[in-house]
Amino acid sequence: MKRSILSLMYLVQGMRKAGIDVDSKLQEIGLRIDALDPTSVIHPSLEWDVLKVIGKDIAPEKGIYIGQHYALAGYGPLLMLLVTSQSIRTGLEQGMRFQQLTHLTGHLGLEISDHKMALCYRPQNIHSELGLLLAQCEISGTYKFIQDLYKMMGLAPPQVRIELPFKQPKDPAQLAIYHDYYGSQVKFGSDFAFFWFDEGILDIKIPSADPMTFRLYESKCIAELNRLMEDEESPSLVQRVQDYLELQTGGMPTMFETAQALNIPERTLRHQLQQLNTSYKQIREKIIKDKALRLMEYNEYSIEMIAELLGYSEPAAFNHAFKRWFGQSPRQYTK
Repeated sequence: MKRSILSLMYLVQGMRKAGIDVDSKLQEIGLRIDALDPTSVIHPSLEWDVLKVIGKDIAPEKGIYIGQHYALAGYGPLLMLLVTSQSIRTGLEQGMRFQQLTHLTGHLGLEISDHKMALCYRPQNIHSELGLLLAQCEISGTYKFIQDLYKMMGLAPPQVRIELPFKQPKDPAQLAIYHDYYGSQVKFGSDFAFFWFDEGILDIKIPSADPMTFRLYESKCIAELNRLMEDEESPSLVQRVQDYLELQTGGMPTMFETAQALNIPERTLRHQLQQLNTSYKQIREKIIKDKALRLMEYNEYSIEMIAELLGYSEPAAFNHAFKRWFGQSPRQYTK
């Protein structure tokens, strides 16, 4: 299943705010995060390739700070569905139902025991530095999400007891960071992350509940889930290159940058594309041609703006290329 590009964008934003120089790493693979289309989607395999680049040499504990910078705004229809639910129980049920619309790489579940209820987070992988970093980010971000969501719903934030799937730090200063953020009752060494609440919160009514608005955003969430489920098969090498080049506007990444992003030696990428009777240049040109036509058909951009969005330094160069591709100038095409 594909994922919203917003997951990657908010992670990068969190890294920036946590003082991490992530942009220099992005430059290595020709990716400009501020030029990404926020409505686009990304295959998990490509997203993981990018994450391996930007997460390199970052201590997993930094994820505590990164996750604190995640924002509610990135959840769109899902956020509105939650805050218009009838009760906390209904909201949790919808959160489980549409968890693929969250920015989490891990899995959410519910556990009930001894009149306590827990939101359970199962990390995708905590046996690597990158997996640990993502788990720290997403657990920290989920804790903040719970607090912010309650405030948005007009409810007092609940008492939450946290269990973490990490070893307890030996360094007192590092341990203090966890206590300052999660509280002094935080427990380490659990199999997964648990956010424990009193079971009674499930029946609390949400002040902003609205059945009509709930149904509206439920349909939007279903539509978005269906969009992400399209083309679930593992992408071919050509598709992986195409997906990467599709991500951003402006100047396209070079073959070397794309190879870096896909974690493939440039020579190997060139050879494998040749074996598939294509080349990086051909794939790149096809992407630019398709984007050019889409932008032309919007009828909202001037020729000069389209040339800039496609990475051309001068409109004349775009006009020349367009005529070579389609046998007529951009202005002739729009008439």
